[in-house]
This record gives sequence, C-alpha cells and structure tokens, in this order.
Amino acid sequence: MLVSKLQFVIVSTLLLLLSLFVSTIQGYYSNATTTAAAGASTSPWLKKVTTNWPRPPRPRGCRGRPWICRRKEEFPEKRPDPFRQRWRCCRDRCVDVSSDVYNCGLCGTRCPFSWQCCGGFCSNTNISPFNCGRCGNRCPYGMRCLCGMCGYAEPDLPP
Repeated sequence: MLVSKLQFVIVSTLLLLLSLFVSTIQGYYSNATTTAAAGASTSPWLKKVTTNWPRPPRPRGCRGRPWICRRKEEFPEKRPDPFRQRWRCCRDRCVDVSSDVYNCGLCGTRCPFSWQCCGGFCSNTNISPFNCGRCGNRCPYGMRCLCGMCGYAEPDLPP
C-alpha cells in the first residue's frame, strides 16, 4: 500500500510538471507570435522577410535575352553614320557603346577622366581636331583645337 501511494505521488507530480511545462511553452510561443506581429522587438530585416513572402519576381534585364538591346538601334537609311547608336547588353542593362564613357566600344572599356566616347573610341575633346569640344565637331584645316575650341588663342592671320 505504501508503494502504491508513493507511485501515485510521483505520477501526479510528473503530470503536474508536464502540464506546467506545456502551458509555459504555449505561453512562450503565443507571446512570441504576438510580439512578432506587433513588431515590438523584431529587426527591420526580419519583419521585411516575414511579411514580403513570396517575393515578387525581379524585373528581368537583358542578360538572358540580349536581342532586346538590338531593337533600340537606329539603322541609317542611305549613308552610314560613324556615330550611330550601337546597343549592347552590359551588366544586365542595355547600353549604347558608341557614346557611354563607362562602356566605350565594348562592355567595361572606360574612358579616362574628361574624355568622351565618340563613335566607340575614347577621345580627348579638349585637343582632338576631329572631336573638338564635342563628338563630330571638326576644326577647319590649319586650326588647332585647344581647350575644346577651334583656333583658341591663335593670332589672326592677315587677309
């Protein structure tokens, strides 16, 4: 009889501890979900990740379909223009490689500081007689290009 009373006390104590443990766990998880829902102690990153799921698809660039860049090209009708636009896919975006100083002629070819990309070639427009001041501005014969101007600081020739 003494053994059965002892077993009863042990079993009832274990059941009491188990029910206390279960209620504590339930309270913890219900408090954690209300706290997360209220946003009291969650980080902005965690809140963004949990509320924006599933993510919307990223807008696709031209990496998987480079032909969309060629649609932007303008083809000349009669004579070829040396400065016509040539679009290429560089780093997942369409770029005009005939005038972009960060992708001059090819993707990733960068022009030096203060130079311009003229027709896919880097040109110093401060001193170039064929691209004086801007692309395609040609100085007359015998005049120098200085500071981006044709004939700057040259003496006037007698008539």
